[in-house]
Amino acid sequence: MKEFKSFDEQLRILRDRGLIVADDEKAKRFLEQENYYNVINGYKDLFLEKDANGRPIEPETSKAGTDFKELRNLYLFDRELRSILLKNLLIFENSIKTQISYEFSNAYLELSNYIDDPKSVMKQISMLTKIISDRVDKEPSIKHYVEVHGEVPLWVLMNYLTIGNVSYLFGILTESLKNRIAKFYSEKYKVQYGESLQISSSDLSAIIKMTNIVRNKCAHEERVYNSNLKNIRSANIVNHFRLAEVDNKKLFLSIVMMKAVLDKAQFSTFYSEIKKLFECYEDKFQTISFNDILEIMGITISNFEKLV
Repeated sequence: MKEFKSFDEQLRILRDRGLIVADDEKAKRFLEQENYYNVINGYKDLFLEKDANGRPIEPETSKAGTDFKELRNLYLFDRELRSILLKNLLIFENSIKTQISYEFSNAYLELSNYIDDPKSVMKQISMLTKIISDRVDKEPSIKHYVEVHGEVPLWVLMNYLTIGNVSYLFGILTESLKNRIAKFYSEKYKVQYGESLQISSSDLSAIIKMTNIVRNKCAHEERVYNSNLKNIRSANIVNHFRLAEVDNKKLFLSIVMMKAVLDKAQFSTFYSEIKKLFECYEDKFQTISFNDILEIMGITISNFEKLV
């Protein structure tokens, strides 16, 4: 276990590594509130000297002229970015839950749907039964439906499904059901934008998986600007917007995908908030360029502006 360090000792370590700390009291207050590990270990990488292979040199050394305020600004930028992303990802999460519960409930009114794919249905029932069992004594609405009706409608249960549960549930739906849900978003896009965007069930599955990754990072206050989306499938949507060289592991992809599924007015607000955030922070770094941050996010200005 690492030895405990007082705030004064933490600042001394930072100075020994070449970091400029102009105001000890302000720096200490910030670390008292935000935690040394979260701020320094979480956001130092961009400001460290690297060797020829791009690895931080030993012992760790800050780039010449790096000020503590720059780490703080990157930390605060990421916090505001998380807030904007989470708000909009939750809007999509509610939308996809609504569409799945509607189409699922409508389809399984027909007995033939259970007979056609019994293995898939058993997986669905097993997962949903576990959620009901876990929640029956904790959630009044679930308890009410179990005690009074002997069953819980999916549109009620959906409120208690995580986005991970939703991703799994969507994955084991029949292809016809997945296609109907994807068609809803394709048709909505065409009505609102006046052009066709064919969102396939595979596209929608990728969007849900992306939402799961980024939403959970945001909700748990993890770093998000340098997120790794793990090769999310994206070619169809990226090509529709005529975007050049989009890295499907970087955060920009989440913004692109939100364009495909959010209401037009909501995406416009989302886009404006992101743009305003960039403008607010673009002049707050001296040792690095704000473009270095955008590059890590997978953003070029030309691609970003194509989403207006």
